[in-house]
Amino acid sequence: MATSLTQSVPDTPKLALLPLGNWWDHTQWAVFLSLLDAVVAPVVATGDARIERPANSSLAETDNLHFNRTSFKKLPQDELDAATSRTRRAFTKPPGTSAIIDCLADRASDNPQFLVGLNRTLNGASLKSKTDLGRLLTILAGRSGAFMLTGYCTPVQDQPIHIREKILQEWSNSWIPLIRKVARMFQALAQTHWVMSSPMFREVTGYTDVPEKWQPGPSFTFKFLQFGKSNDKIANDPELLETDIVIVGSGCGGAVCAKILAAAGHRVVVVEKGYHYPQSQLPMPQDEGSRLLFENSGIVASTDPALSVLAGACWGGGGTVNWSVSLRTPDRVRQEWAKGQPGMSFLTSPAFDASMDRVCDFMGVNDVLETPLPGPAAVVDDQQSHRGRVVLDSSTKLNFKADILLQNSRGGKPHDDGYCHLGCGSAEKQGTSVSWLPAAAKAGAQFIEGFNVERVAFEGDDGTFVGDAASSSIPHSTSSQGPKAVGVVGTWLSRDENGGVAGKQRRKTRLIIKAKKVIVSCGSLWSPLVLKSSGLMNPQIGRNLHLHPCNLVGAFFDEETKPMDKGIITSICTSFEDLDGEYHGPRLEPSCMVPYLVMANLPWSNSIDFKTAAMRYPHMDSFIALTRDRDSGRVFPDPVTGQPIVDYTFSARDREHAAEGVVGLARLCHAAGANEIRAFVAHTRPFIPVVKPDGHADRDYKKDDPAFEAWVKEVRNAALSASPLWGGWNVATPFASAHQMGTCRMGDDEGEASVVNPRGQVWGTQNLYVADASVFPTASGVNPMVTTMAFADWIANGIVEEMATE
Repeated sequence: MATSLTQSVPDTPKLALLPLGNWWDHTQWAVFLSLLDAVVAPVVATGDARIERPANSSLAETDNLHFNRTSFKKLPQDELDAATSRTRRAFTKPPGTSAIIDCLADRASDNPQFLVGLNRTLNGASLKSKTDLGRLLTILAGRSGAFMLTGYCTPVQDQPIHIREKILQEWSNSWIPLIRKVARMFQALAQTHWVMSSPMFREVTGYTDVPEKWQPGPSFTFKFLQFGKSNDKIANDPELLETDIVIVGSGCGGAVCAKILAAAGHRVVVVEKGYHYPQSQLPMPQDEGSRLLFENSGIVASTDPALSVLAGACWGGGGTVNWSVSLRTPDRVRQEWAKGQPGMSFLTSPAFDASMDRVCDFMGVNDVLETPLPGPAAVVDDQQSHRGRVVLDSSTKLNFKADILLQNSRGGKPHDDGYCHLGCGSAEKQGTSVSWLPAAAKAGAQFIEGFNVERVAFEGDDGTFVGDAASSSIPHSTSSQGPKAVGVVGTWLSRDENGGVAGKQRRKTRLIIKAKKVIVSCGSLWSPLVLKSSGLMNPQIGRNLHLHPCNLVGAFFDEETKPMDKGIITSICTSFEDLDGEYHGPRLEPSCMVPYLVMANLPWSNSIDFKTAAMRYPHMDSFIALTRDRDSGRVFPDPVTGQPIVDYTFSARDREHAAEGVVGLARLCHAAGANEIRAFVAHTRPFIPVVKPDGHADRDYKKDDPAFEAWVKEVRNAALSASPLWGGWNVATPFASAHQMGTCRMGDDEGEASVVNPRGQVWGTQNLYVADASVFPTASGVNPMVTTMAFADWIANGIVEEMATE
């Protein structure tokens, strides 16, 4: 799509409207929405005229959802005035009193966008999850079931909203872990979708979907291959395409392989199940961005509802939506990976140094430090956001180790874009769709978007291409003379009649791509699933999943923090990265401030507390404790949909490390003079320093603050809670992952504990390779982009050498 010279805002792609999910009946929906309303309950003063006014949803499908939607949480006028006044005092430029009052009175289920977004999210959940939740909703809709689970005989949907809120509070403190998880799920869904959709949140906070002075950068025009007849909606006969190398996935691994192999003169086809969005459409609003740019609308199914997993699922993969931070693989990690396996010694060699040098140089990672004037120090200082400065300045006060972080932006300037999570409109970030893939195109590579690869095809016993036939199981073997990969099989889905992905007129075509080499680069969630669906039986496929689990801390300051200004991650504290002597522990970093990401995990105690905290967003910073996890999980396919399901339990040892990271972040915020600190740990209260007569916190940092130390002890104990009362670990505490690694582990052990050999070739096969973060032997400990690209560089150059001798 060409960029107009007069375009002043991104041309946001449309999303398809979904009917109210038919997986539940109207009563189940009513119970569900009644509880979500309670999380962000409408709050008014006693006697407010709104109490007598009926709810007014404009969605016709909600007319038959009979639940108590006229109930408000009522406060005495003086209490509401006090809450409003406290909120206004938190701003340097306070919004009007009426705006705050209207935001408190906002009812989520009155907003059609809230309902539509919620429905889209649920549509992506597994059928089992929706069925199990539906059973619970049915129980709550009856008198006996409601009494059993709430202590009230009245069905939940008929309760006034303050009782529903009380029910959720009691569930949050239940001694039954499953009940606590259910409460956390309701809270996260309501908080996320209210922040995404509420016009009152935007009015009070000033958040906009478009960066100030937005101007789209140059966008490369990709020419994607098309299939099927233009007037056919479905083409049943498969089409055949032949090439030298087919690469499945366009992310950090696939894009690097494409550029190297195409530049070496080979015919390359890169296929991607997602779609390309040019700079003129970026960044996207939160709702559209989460649906179109991320795996399964940003919510990957997990056996633990407290875990949020983010993975890119668009043209360019994670390289399109990552936060631009560029870190090399730590030497300690490289040594660990190479130890005891002769074939893995390349990881500590100059050859792997060269791989990292090449990918960093290509993306301009080091340019910002080479700017001659006004000088590196000035440039680096200027790139720091408020939260970036908190990490650096507080680390100095506390004698912590800290450093600035480099970004993959060319031109000698920092990448000052807080919206990059939703796509980089400026094209300053040298992500995959801006750098590697255009270079591959110029070298002759071809591309297919919207192609869902179902399996790798292998040569038949008679030497013929098996094509679209069902794949049989291939016993695990380490033989180099195993089955020969000869291509991939899948389904291609075109864009709609308007060039988007929301319309109904879309062609679907079965497609076979025949190739001499197959490189699977779908990421740690999908690469193992493609191998499994291809009949490979190595039991290591899908295991060894590492996530870099992250816990968060939020802090509020007297001054405006300008949350969306500057780069997302620009500094780091490394004092806690080696807590066990084996290089496991957390790194402390600033985090992305896109509202739905922050507010989804904000600890919930009641609706007023959540709403008044969310309204103070312009004065907020958030931080992550990114833990290099020692222990791992697995990924496996949903038996019905085939979508990846993450099975990961935060081990006791890794949880201890994460808890120290949370405490470290809290200390950084305290040293920076935060007027309120919130650890995103369930069952913890905010820390609020002594308030001076002018209403502001005492910002004079005191190293030995007994009140703060007592609060830190509470947070640590809550994060590590393992008493019988809690039924194990504090399961309601949320944690997130944007880094998935290790599910097709590389090793020189004949496949005993690995999936690919040191050149990326899948054990027991011919011509089949994996090149993405799934080949990491363990967690990298740092944001994995550079490491992933270095592995891809190593594997691709090995294939070039191989093909030169064949």
